[in-house]
Amino acid sequence: MLDIGVVEGAAELQFSRIAGVLRTPDGRIVVADGGSQELRFFDAEGRHLRSTGGRGGAPGEYQETISMGYGPGDSIWVFDFGARRFTVLDADGRLGRTWNIGGALSAVGAVGRLRDGSFVVREFWGSGSHSGEVRSGLSRDPAAVARYSSDGARFDTIGVYPGREVYIGGEDSRAVMASPLFARSASVTVSGDEILVGDQMSFDIGVYSVDGRLLKSIRLSGTDLRITDDDIEGAIAQQLAGQPPERHAMLRSHYESMDVPEAKPAYGRLVVDAEGSLWVSEYAPYPYQPTSWRVFSRDGSLLGDVRVPERFEVHQIGEDWILGTWRDEIDVEHVRLHRIDKSATVPS
Repeated sequence: MLDIGVVEGAAELQFSRIAGVLRTPDGRIVVADGGSQELRFFDAEGRHLRSTGGRGGAPGEYQETISMGYGPGDSIWVFDFGARRFTVLDADGRLGRTWNIGGALSAVGAVGRLRDGSFVVREFWGSGSHSGEVRSGLSRDPAAVARYSSDGARFDTIGVYPGREVYIGGEDSRAVMASPLFARSASVTVSGDEILVGDQMSFDIGVYSVDGRLLKSIRLSGTDLRITDDDIEGAIAQQLAGQPPERHAMLRSHYESMDVPEAKPAYGRLVVDAEGSLWVSEYAPYPYQPTSWRVFSRDGSLLGDVRVPERFEVHQIGEDWILGTWRDEIDVEHVRLHRIDKSATVPS
């Protein structure tokens, strides 16, 4: 339906490391560009309207934007990982307020905004990773999911869940942490006044209240998570693809030296659409994007499967459209809006 992005041309149409994309109710598109640290506003036809922000430390500027969202109240929020700061703007990009997050959490990212205006964040690193304890092999430290009030004055922990799976090995008498093949992590999103969390170990996603009570679970049985030798070889080949041939032997040795988890991740990302349905992606190793998503109703019933284009990263899902970023064959970033065809049949 819409494509914004060029290989050569106007600077506002050239993107670098897009951190977030959203569509406002009137059809405008807002892009958080990681390279320039700008928010770029486009009309419903993809014409550039204005750019705000830029790299810096002053209010309305950003150091390392990693996420962005919309509402409630027709407002846009941006989370700056580098400054540990939330910025709230109006729908036209005018600065409203900023505040820095406190609390005991270290490396965190914003998950989303709840109906009452509070923000949910998650730890990227498990709390044990900075405890000073040295281990070896596969490990998953606990990682917190927490809530901040709309002005950052109050902090509450929603829960602590299994965090990112890592492999810790030795190198020159030092402990070195790396991501193993098929590493599992916590998948987190928000919906209204609920927080959805899954550990990827089985197809079981918990729906929690703001005080951490488990309200219900969304489950799917029959998922084969076994890892075969062919799966491992295929995963290594994926990681070697696009790398210079002279690095292949070193990278292969790197991956073959690490233990592999006992099972594949049961799923990948979680996204809630405008109707409150939960989209659960298949697992896809970084930097690849999933192409298959399973969609569940509010009550947890499976509605069906949706396929998205190759190299397309989902950012926002409306009632009949899906917005995201797409990379072409030479890795140029585009913002793309697609129509969802709910009448189509997905081949098995």
